[in-house]
Amino acid sequence: METVARTLLSYLSDVVYDPESAVLDIEELPKEFQEFGKGLVYFSKCVMETMELANVLSKGCLDVKLPPSSNELASPVKNLHAALKHLTWQTQQVARGDYQQRLDFMGDFSEAFNSMTEQLEQRRFALLSEIESRERESLNHLQNIANCDTLTQVYNRHYCMELLDQWLYERRTFLLCFVDIDNLKRVNDQFGHMEGDNYIVKVSCILQDFSPDVIACRIGGDEFILLMENWTVEAAQKRMETLRSCLNNANRKSGIPFEYSISYGVIAVEEENTVSANDLLIAADEKMYEYKRAYKRRLIEKQ
Repeated sequence: METVARTLLSYLSDVVYDPESAVLDIEELPKEFQEFGKGLVYFSKCVMETMELANVLSKGCLDVKLPPSSNELASPVKNLHAALKHLTWQTQQVARGDYQQRLDFMGDFSEAFNSMTEQLEQRRFALLSEIESRERESLNHLQNIANCDTLTQVYNRHYCMELLDQWLYERRTFLLCFVDIDNLKRVNDQFGHMEGDNYIVKVSCILQDFSPDVIACRIGGDEFILLMENWTVEAAQKRMETLRSCLNNANRKSGIPFEYSISYGVIAVEEENTVSANDLLIAADEKMYEYKRAYKRRLIEKQ
């Protein structure tokens, strides 16, 4: 920026004291200052082509009123050098990125100068808006990465616990469903972790089909949490049994040598609840194990 300012100041000095040799190479300026440079070139033409300003150059005075932008120039002055000094100061400010500068003297050049600085301000604003938009996109992307489970793309434990704490703080009424994948360790041991990951993803997809307004989170290797509002325990259990059947049907159609199966436990959280988030998980986990034990008993009875 300092180099740009020096170039513009040197050109302004030539315009005043040696106008015939005043040359400003627009192409050498940074792109964001080229329009401003064109404005200065327009000013030099006004100086050389207007008889009134030619007389000013010969007499060394200019009857102008400068805006009170600095203490030194707070009152009307009649000295061209002072006028250019003020213009120089404003040029420096623009070179430093202050595109709010406005001239209220020197006629046509003021209009050109103000037009150029307004364009630069608009470009700066557009650039800042674009940068802010990209930063927001990057931040949202990072937040999604931080809040999502990489394998299943559902929310992770961190997000689940934050949301659960928030709902408890807001004293919401909701259901918490603790879901456990049955026999995942055996699948990993006998068929490999790739097959185990496929099992996890399949369960995740089934759980996401519960309802559009239900939030699914993976909180551990084989554990998921569903958070739901406006559901009764009975309706939630009925829906979970439907999803469990869908999972079993998918298992039979795939022909894999083990069973897709889940166990779950549903608890209701009321507005007057005083239990912590961790205690709620423990309670729902116990409900899930009750279901698992009951299911095993049914299998034994069938045999």
